[in-house]
Amino acid sequence: MLALTGLEQGAGYPFLEWYAGAGIGYQFRSILKSHIENIDPDKEHHLILAGGYEHYHTTKTGKVTREEHAVIEIDPGARPISWLLLRDRNRIEFRWIDGAYSTRYRNEPSIEADATIHGYHFMPFGAAEAFYSGASRSWDEERYTAGAQWPYKDVLMLETYYRREHCPTCKPANWNVGGTTVHFYFRRAK
Repeated sequence: MLALTGLEQGAGYPFLEWYAGAGIGYQFRSILKSHIENIDPDKEHHLILAGGYEHYHTTKTGKVTREEHAVIEIDPGARPISWLLLRDRNRIEFRWIDGAYSTRYRNEPSIEADATIHGYHFMPFGAAEAFYSGASRSWDEERYTAGAQWPYKDVLMLETYYRREHCPTCKPANWNVGGTTVHFYFRRAK
């Protein structure tokens, strides 16, 4: 099970977005290759199937937009060598933007490495995401992300990142984003 909420705000540009969502997924086939165990249980499996719902409320240059997304996701992954994790998230969004329906496909291949310095384990990563819009029938947005995930015990992970976004149909067409995300993990007692 997954629950999420977030807030994004532009610096030097009038942009404010908050979002919330929930989902459920199923993990197939554990990765058996010897490696440092990740506190994110999804990264310990070869395949994740998931579905969920998201709500977005965006204010950009004074205009408010509301979006509802029903989401289906398939996320295969592999460890070709013990310290390297490869994933390829495929996501279909059934979207209602201010009541108008559209679909969007998102593909995000990513690479993550296990690193240890002075006994502390962290994971540098990189990802490239492409968006296909059903409304315009075109690949109309790209995101390139690099960062690191910093786990603390088995309860939380701090993710720091830099993202470059390119969307020729958006205003502005290019964004540079620095961000931090905190992930909390609640495990079932065995």
